[in-house]
Amino acid sequence: MSDTQCLIDKITSAISFKFKEDTTAPNLTISRLKNGYYCSVIRFTGSFARGKEVVCKVRANNLDDALKAIAKEFLSTANHQKDPLQELSELVKGS
Repeated sequence: MSDTQCLIDKITSAISFKFKEDTTAPNLTISRLKNGYYCSVIRFTGSFARGKEVVCKVRANNLDDALKAIAKEFLSTANHQKDPLQELSELVKGS
C-alpha cells in the first residue's frame, strides 16, 4: 500500500472512530481543483445525511500535502483524548 493510500485509510479510520455515534457515516472528501487539492472532514448530525457539518477543510498544492494538512487539522479539532490503555502503555514505556 502506498503512503498516500495508507494516510487516507488512517484518516478515514480516525474519522469513523471519532464520530462512531453518528447515524450517518462521516467521511473524508477529496477534490481535485484547477490548482491543487481540497480536502474536508464531513459529518452528519441527523439521519439520512441531514445536518451536514464541515468539521474542517484545507487546500494544498498537491494531494500528499492536502492529506497531511487535513490530518493535522482534524486532530487539532477532534479534542483527542487518550484512552486509559494508551495512557498506561505510555507510562510503562517511560519507566
